[in-house]
Amino acid sequence: MTRATRNRVGFTLVELLVVIAIIGILIGMLLPAVQQVREAARRTTCANNIRQLALACHNYEGALEEFPPGLYQNRDSSSIRYFGHTWYVAILPQMEQRNLQDLWNFKDTGNDAMSNGLDSSGAATRDAPAAQVVPSFLCPSDMLSNDVVELTYTGSGYPNGFFGLASYLGNCGTYSSYFNSSTMQDNGVLFMTGPNSGQSWQPNLVKNAVPSEMLILDGTSNTFMMGERYHNDPNFETIVRAGGSTSYSRYAIDEWGAWGWFGGGNGTTHVLGSTQMPLNYRTPVTATAGYSEVNNRMSAFGSGHPAGANFAMMDGSVQFLKESIDFITYQALSTREAGEVVALE
Repeated sequence: MTRATRNRVGFTLVELLVVIAIIGILIGMLLPAVQQVREAARRTTCANNIRQLALACHNYEGALEEFPPGLYQNRDSSSIRYFGHTWYVAILPQMEQRNLQDLWNFKDTGNDAMSNGLDSSGAATRDAPAAQVVPSFLCPSDMLSNDVVELTYTGSGYPNGFFGLASYLGNCGTYSSYFNSSTMQDNGVLFMTGPNSGQSWQPNLVKNAVPSEMLILDGTSNTFMMGERYHNDPNFETIVRAGGSTSYSRYAIDEWGAWGWFGGGNGTTHVLGSTQMPLNYRTPVTATAGYSEVNNRMSAFGSGHPAGANFAMMDGSVQFLKESIDFITYQALSTREAGEVVALE
């Protein structure tokens, strides 16, 4: 082998840099495709989750001839004052979680309700029934720091302890908020019920669950049963929460969504949503800290999926609605008997 031949073996530095640059370009082209595939898989998983929840509600209705109460609420002189259970708790057997529901204390007192936040030894730990994580209650695209949170706000009327979270909200209708708002509606499907749901300052609420599917007069394919909630909103934390202040929102945005709520005054905010704000509403940079902005954001349906969110309809189907949906149409889809004519593409 000649000296000239030996000098030509291998890559030059320039050639090596060119190869590295080409590989970098190919990786840069490939990553978005991989991310799109992963998000498509997450969106499919989410759709399956919300479909299971809708079918569980239908199975509940088939057995009891009424849909589950969105939030059953009563009141007494206990430290949490308001107490009850959510639609999630009601459908646990239909979600193959009967063993978990068997641990639930449904006795109608505040002290009994608080026992759902305690383990078998009577301590508030992650072993409490309300702290359990049910994977199908969570969207894989939801931005949750933890799937179990410890709520520690010590004001009167609020529960303390560990709670499992959920990424889905029952459809309350056109307006839902903190529970004592006189403007809250029950024109959806899953809404507040129970002895303490129809007080004088809540004239629009009724005390009974929707009796049956027969009252979905706008059509089961044109009415939401439930939709997604997205737990990421930096402006909510920096503006509304003002760096962690509990003046208006008692909890950070990724601490809302306790499927096993059992007491305190914020149950509706944990498990019910509405169409009072557009789909995928986020706290604007112009927001002013106050209860109204908390209500606006925490009642809004939305998701971590690009440009829309999954909704379960009353016929059991799942629709991915784009955030560009006409607002009038969007609100019409949340009412069960308002007589609107809605055509989904």
